[in-house]
Amino acid sequence: MKKTALTVAILSVLGSLAYAGTAAVSGKEMQQVAPAPPPCCDWSGGYVGLFGGYKFSVVDTNLDLSGEWDRDVLHDFHNRVESAGSQDLNNDGGELGGLVGYNWQFGCWVLGVEAAGGYLWAKDSNTSPVFPSNIDFPDAEVRTSFKTEYLFTFAPKFGYAFGNFLPYVTAGLAVGDMIFQQNVRLVIHEGEFGEHVGTEGGEDSENRAGWMVGGGLQYCLTAHWSVRAQYQYIDLGSEHFGLHVNELSDFPAHSDAELREHNASFAIMYKF
Repeated sequence: MKKTALTVAILSVLGSLAYAGTAAVSGKEMQQVAPAPPPCCDWSGGYVGLFGGYKFSVVDTNLDLSGEWDRDVLHDFHNRVESAGSQDLNNDGGELGGLVGYNWQFGCWVLGVEAAGGYLWAKDSNTSPVFPSNIDFPDAEVRTSFKTEYLFTFAPKFGYAFGNFLPYVTAGLAVGDMIFQQNVRLVIHEGEFGEHVGTEGGEDSENRAGWMVGGGLQYCLTAHWSVRAQYQYIDLGSEHFGLHVNELSDFPAHSDAELREHNASFAIMYKF
């Protein structure tokens, strides 16, 4: 009886120790396997920054001739002059500017608004000769150039933070300028009377409001400093330009230019 009681007591003690040891080991292993996730960075507050980037502009132009250009005898030449003045002036260049914005944070969700403006180095030009199909027709040369010098955007931003990273999307207003120049030069052959040179054209500039959409990835370096990479697609629509008539009063011409931009930029920002 005594041996039985002693055996039961020993087994009870060993069972208690085994249970305690297992619990201790399980707790330790659980702490190692499932650590607490790191908190996301604090993005709330106002900020300012500087950015630089690269832009590629898609510029579609269209030359429309009317008046005496529509005469049947000039039909073929008319079409070739319009084609020479309707060539694409796609170009690329750099961009440098500044930005200011404000973020509100809800957990790791971030909602913000930002205004940015930059100076652009983007332009292109071409000269297209038009040769006559008949000696009685005039020779022609069309010179066209296009450039844009500034871009301003204002838009909300929406993103979700992962640790120090903040991926986001953005869409809103875009405003830029379109500076267009086109000149049509005609050399009219007049047989024994020689040649007569006539020109029409000029330069015009317009400020255009359009839209933009894009996204980026931001990384916080410290509590105040961060960097980001961003892409934007911008559409400023089409603008109509009336060319000034000089010697060719009976040959009016009008042009249209359409501008779309692809912008990639890198920025450094300071949060207050």
